[in-house]
Amino acid sequence: MKQLSAVKKLGLPVIILSVLVLTLIGGNQAFAANGLTLSTSYPGLTVKPGETIRFTLEIENSGLPSQSIKLATRSIPEGWNSEFQGGGREVHQVFVKRGDYETVNYQVEVPAETEEGTYQIQVAAQGGSVADILTLELQVSREAQLASKLLAQYPELQGPSSAVFTFKTDLVNNSSQEQSYSLGAATPAGWGVVFKPSYENKQIASLSVEPGKSQGLQIEITPPSNVKAGEYKIPIRAISAEETIETELTVIITGNYELKLSTPTGLLSFAATAGQEKAVALEVVNTGSADLKDIKLSSWAPTNWTVTFEPDHIAVLPAGESQEVKAYVQPDNKALAGDYVVQMTARAPEATGQAEFRVSVKTSTIWGIVGLVIILLLAVGLYRTFKVYGRR
Repeated sequence: MKQLSAVKKLGLPVIILSVLVLTLIGGNQAFAANGLTLSTSYPGLTVKPGETIRFTLEIENSGLPSQSIKLATRSIPEGWNSEFQGGGREVHQVFVKRGDYETVNYQVEVPAETEEGTYQIQVAAQGGSVADILTLELQVSREAQLASKLLAQYPELQGPSSAVFTFKTDLVNNSSQEQSYSLGAATPAGWGVVFKPSYENKQIASLSVEPGKSQGLQIEITPPSNVKAGEYKIPIRAISAEETIETELTVIITGNYELKLSTPTGLLSFAATAGQEKAVALEVVNTGSADLKDIKLSSWAPTNWTVTFEPDHIAVLPAGESQEVKAYVQPDNKALAGDYVVQMTARAPEATGQAEFRVSVKTSTIWGIVGLVIILLLAVGLYRTFKVYGRR
């Protein structure tokens, strides 16, 4: 009986504890199925005092609705500075679609006066009522090896699509041994990237840098001629057997303005009849890399001719696109048969396109019949005149 009583006394707490454990396990499984995960490949790094370090954070949405995820630093050593970065700017939110993930950079500045030791930083990602916290650990050591770097003097350049963008950079080997780096870039289709040693004209694909030394590099980026105006990020990599160094260069295309006026077939001649309207299909093409707005159609034609357009105004024509326009040309009804010139123009504030058309004018068949009747009447009149006066 005493043993049974003891079992009864122990049984209730054991049952309660089992239920709690099962509840927690079930709760964790539900969180994993529909939750938020904040992670990084290397949560613990060794740095030197005064060094700026960057973590690549991955925010994964595993079942929550697509939404903006708030980013925050929960705790950081006093005097340290940090910020979340995305697209080259400081950010505090990132939009993550359901079942997808996004990455942001988390930059930490370690003060130069920091004592040696191990320091922790907590960062958080929160979507609605769901959050995840990641602990980063930095071991500060005055003997720590600084990371190698690829530094650009001016990481952002601006110009037209016809320009070659030249970035002056330095590849710094902060490792303890010589490194042989392969150079590469991830560019959009049609773009070209060339690597050259500073002050040399030869193209290279790799180079060696001694420990603690740097090598100047000239990176030339050439966009395609039909590239649209905008901002383009070009990731640059230097890869060795020991490390991968990355940097991002930015090319801002200001755009060029070009406008072309022609026909869908390219033929710049047509036939028309005096006094009758002739419809001609035109094609207005934006051959530049920037959108054109407020395009107006106009013409020059011989006296007493009329030329109208449908439409006679184009509000916006995006770069690389075209629009068909109908021109209605009516020669003077007294125009003689022959070839004439009509000039048509498409004009935007930034660019103009012109086309010169040769118009072969034919006279109306009605006037031909009228002329024939007149000739016949004259012939009959002459015949009667000769007949009457010929007898005398």
